[in-house]
Amino acid sequence: MSGSLEEYFKDHVTLPEKGQEAFSDTERAFLARYMGEDFEAALSRQGLDRPARVETVAGALSPGPGGETGPAPEAAASAEDTDAALEAGLRQAETLKLVGFRLAGQELAVPIAQVQEVLRAMPVTRLPAAPPQILGILNLRGRVVPMVDLAAITELSGPRGENRFIIVCRCRGMLVGLMVEALSTMHQARGEDIEWGVEARLGVSSDLVSGLLKVGEGLVAILSVDSLFQKVLKS
Repeated sequence: MSGSLEEYFKDHVTLPEKGQEAFSDTERAFLARYMGEDFEAALSRQGLDRPARVETVAGALSPGPGGETGPAPEAAASAEDTDAALEAGLRQAETLKLVGFRLAGQELAVPIAQVQEVLRAMPVTRLPAAPPQILGILNLRGRVVPMVDLAAITELSGPRGENRFIIVCRCRGMLVGLMVEALSTMHQARGEDIEWGVEARLGVSSDLVSGLLKVGEGLVAILSVDSLFQKVLKS
């Protein structure tokens, strides 16, 4: 396990280029569901057609499919297969880098291969028609990103703190922001230290956990970004 995330980020901060010029099919379906078919006009009325001013803690942590910092519109059709293959490949890796964070008294992590960047928390635009697990949306360099109340959607029951960071993940031709309380560490994990295909042991919904990382005497739940995203879309 390496040092603090801040130390790691000093050598890995390269902001992504401006967002794509057209919405992916997944983005269009999401926006139409919660803002109506005329969602582009609704975005304009709420000022969401302009990128928000964000404070990046870390950008471009890992390349997206094909080496991009974000999936291109033409790649959206194969995004489901790409993400499924990526998660399957993670289970075969000899080493794995994970972004560790704390939430509701739990230590959790997501694979860095699925993380676009990390932002400091900021106000977002709420969607009246969305379920409470979706706190709102943000225009991140031209990409419309839903912000997820991760503690709520994973059904964590521990004491809640203030959400101070947003971990932006790529999945299925779309970005999703995971609201977390604190960043912890960058895990450089050996494959042999990860137990895959297990039921959750840390109070997290078992369908959202892809594995458990042994850290000292404790366990860190590794979230399945793909399963989480599917749950968001079905909310």
